Amino acid sequence: MPQLNPEFFVSQLFWLVVTFSFLLVFLWRISLPRIGSVLDKRERKISEDLATAKKLQAEAENIQEQIDSQLIQARSQATNILKQTSNSLQNKAGEELENLDKELDLKINDSAKTIEKNKKESLENIENQINDITKLTLSKIIKLNISDEEIKKAVKSAGRSVN
Repeated sequence: MPQLNPEFFVSQLFWLVVTFSFLLVFLWRISLPRIGSVLDKRERKISEDLATAKKLQAEAENIQEQIDSQLIQARSQATNILKQTSNSLQNKAGEELENLDKELDLKINDSAKTIEKNKKESLENIENQINDITKLTLSKIIKLNISDEEIKKAVKSAGRSVN
């Protein structure tokens, strides 16, 4: 095998040193700086992304706090509006009930007056009918003409004794 032949060792060592030197220089001057710059860019990008994410998270938390405070305010306002509306409706209902009570009292008083008036008229009609019946009865039984005044007095005195 020619590689193991000692007379080619020097030339092989020379080309080995040249090749490895070229490879070392190529890697040291060209490839490794490019790889290093890519790694630095990646690290900076990750750092910037993390900083941006932290900033956005802080902003999101502030926005969430604002939303929560606005929700609390909206709920308290809604509760206050409901209470005011409820109180207003209760007051209106109370006023309406008072007005209805007044109207009913007036109608009841009017009805009572009408009933009392009808009662008096009915009693007067009954008295007049009793007087007429009594006059007719007496005139047929005894054939006497008695005045209306006397019959009224007699009916009233008989009505008092019955009551």
